[in-house]
Amino acid sequence: MTMPLSIPQRVGAAGLTSLAVVAGLLTAVPAAAEPRTSAAGLAPPPAARTVSVGDGTQVALTPLGDTGATSLAALPGDDGATPGLVVATSRTGTTVQTTDPLSTPTAIDGHAPRLRAGAATDAVPLHFSAVGRDGRVADAYITVFDLDHGAAWTRQLAADPTPGDECSAATFARTTCALVPPGRYSVMAFVSTLPAQRPSIGASRTFQNLSLVGEPETTVRGERTFAFDARDARQLAIRTPGRDTKVPPQGTMLLGYDRTAADGSPLSLDMHPAYLLDQHFYLQPTAKVSVGTFQVRTRVRLEAPDITLSAPTAPRLHPEYVDRTWFSDRASDFPVVDGRSRLRVVDVGHATEADLAGRQLHGALALVTHSAKMSIAEQSNNAAAHGAGVVVIRNDGPGDISDPGGTGVKLRVPTIRLNRAEGLALARLPRWARVTVGGQPASPYVYDLYLREKQRIPAHPGYVAIPGQLATQVSTVHGQPTRRSTFSEAAYPWQPSDAFVVSTVFPFQGGPRTRTEYRVPDPDTAWAYAVFAPGSAYNVMFPEPPVQAMTLSRPGRDSYAAHQRDRLSFGRAPITAAPNPARPVQRSGDLMRVAVDGFTDADGNHGTEYSDASGVHTHLRISADGTLVGETDNLPSGTVRLPAGGSRVSISFTADNPQSWNELSTHTDSSWSFPSSTSDSVQTQPLLLPGYDVGVDLHNRVRAGRHGRVAVGLALRRADGVSPTLSAAPSVEASYDDGTTWRPATVTRDAAGWRVELPAGSGPVSLRLHAQDTGGSVVDQTVVRAFDVVR
Repeated sequence: MTMPLSIPQRVGAAGLTSLAVVAGLLTAVPAAAEPRTSAAGLAPPPAARTVSVGDGTQVALTPLGDTGATSLAALPGDDGATPGLVVATSRTGTTVQTTDPLSTPTAIDGHAPRLRAGAATDAVPLHFSAVGRDGRVADAYITVFDLDHGAAWTRQLAADPTPGDECSAATFARTTCALVPPGRYSVMAFVSTLPAQRPSIGASRTFQNLSLVGEPETTVRGERTFAFDARDARQLAIRTPGRDTKVPPQGTMLLGYDRTAADGSPLSLDMHPAYLLDQHFYLQPTAKVSVGTFQVRTRVRLEAPDITLSAPTAPRLHPEYVDRTWFSDRASDFPVVDGRSRLRVVDVGHATEADLAGRQLHGALALVTHSAKMSIAEQSNNAAAHGAGVVVIRNDGPGDISDPGGTGVKLRVPTIRLNRAEGLALARLPRWARVTVGGQPASPYVYDLYLREKQRIPAHPGYVAIPGQLATQVSTVHGQPTRRSTFSEAAYPWQPSDAFVVSTVFPFQGGPRTRTEYRVPDPDTAWAYAVFAPGSAYNVMFPEPPVQAMTLSRPGRDSYAAHQRDRLSFGRAPITAAPNPARPVQRSGDLMRVAVDGFTDADGNHGTEYSDASGVHTHLRISADGTLVGETDNLPSGTVRLPAGGSRVSISFTADNPQSWNELSTHTDSSWSFPSSTSDSVQTQPLLLPGYDVGVDLHNRVRAGRHGRVAVGLALRRADGVSPTLSAAPSVEASYDDGTTWRPATVTRDAAGWRVELPAGSGPVSLRLHAQDTGGSVVDQTVVRAFDVVR
């Protein structure tokens, strides 16, 4: 059978880079559908587009659900490290680069400014230097912004390689000088303080802290020198009265600023560090600006402390886990402390075989002195092999331990780092002393704070986060009935003018549960959310079978008012198929666009399901008057050509998900049929869409009533917004043997739509639905193992 060729839709800057026609259905294929693996094993998530930003480093651009925004994520470099990102938006467009010293700003929207530009006849030199908070030479990203005309010059300084001193009018250069005309300017720099001991692995990923310093408004009349000294900046301090909190690893997510010129030309700079050893931002106080607008933005996450150490006679200790990226692929593979215990301390030197010969530690805390001759994994695992229950590695030099010394080996016990002074305090404890070790990997609360300071940076950039003055979200994540469930999560904030958004994917520890989240009430900051099951891999050092995660994105965006309380729910059964709410099935002329999300939960969160090497198999089929017009086993979205005039269109989607992490919705079969006609305008098609409401618990189980029966709420709506009038009551059947035999359910009208009482049974229950409205729209849907019934 010959299928007509589909017409591709327009692809924009953040759009898809590869298109394929499969049996008449135009299917968008992600350019990174098969993740590239770096030398050290890190792999990126599937992305719709990747851009090269110099020195082999790449950035992935992925459309973010139905929000209209595109998320950006740095891909691992050759050393396996995932660097941070620098995103710059000006009147010419948006560029992105990484924190790697050799990365180059690359346009992802609009066009990049010319890197070479002739100097004005009256241009004067501006000289730059940067010092970290420890007084040493630091990395710096410097932007000079013309407050009268909106032009911008960027200089990137790195401790290694050393920048040149050439003075030019180039818009971007790795030199310590720029030529600019006399005038009014903003001259600001992000200064990255380097670790006391520069790591040999992940140097572009790991910094001590990050500072924003400089002058948002100054006049240049002649040659000047700007010395950016991070020691002039003040720590961004956040207090949470009544709650013990700390910034978790990677919780310092954004330090950025916005500036506008007198003519309205905008400039936005965002620095997204990958990993800060002390998790601190610093801001240099400034005077209030008088030209244009100035705004500083920060995003910081706080949780209950994940690890604590305390001991009699010892000062306050500041323990941190070693960076899990180097020792695990997923958070579930990284050993952590859960609970409290009192342990004796045994100093085992460098934890060499000689140091440990003949010693049995019997669950003690092993205090290990860091050695550049051994990897952290080797030291920790040596101690674990002799019975250590927890390992604390104290630095043997200044600052914090920044270099893992090697990767690709899993840790056997929780491994914590301390600086030299705090480690010595443990070593000097009396023999009778015990250290209290506390761990709370699953924080019951999260403060995700997006903070804005307008027109100036205050003398003391401090904030008090009081729950009663914040917006509150109670978030619930549901999992599998009996199998262990792991999750990751991401929250995406953006301002009204943002087309691109950067966030951090965090492990959602503790399995299925409910958690309280706090955010700053701000009408100009909109949020979107996503949950991933199982938990996302951040490395691929340890081979495992291919896994397709269920990604559930919350539709739309939410802004919050003061005292507002909302509930967020993800993964509530049943998981079915439904059209993508951002791209409803629509027809224009004789072209019809179709996008079906195989992962759609009972709360309307949605994500794409498609055939791949994980064992997931999907099939999308579209016919008109019984004649096939398009089908695909690939990503279930695209455009088909329908016969001119009127016809009856059928869209069917089947999905099988036999993966080991999944127990529910192992097979789904959804079919929508409806009348459709040629139209001169874009018309949303009248698909009949079911919605299920089941009182499941966190593990998607529901307890049967007195007679072994379960009630299910059922609602039906039309995608085109027309309220459907059903030609008869919906038909619902249930099966307790995975669809081998079916028994009818009792369906009655209620205020919310329909009440479905299932026949008595226990175990995984399957559902089969048929409904039709008087306009000719029909839906048939089968969900094998929709949820679990317990008695």
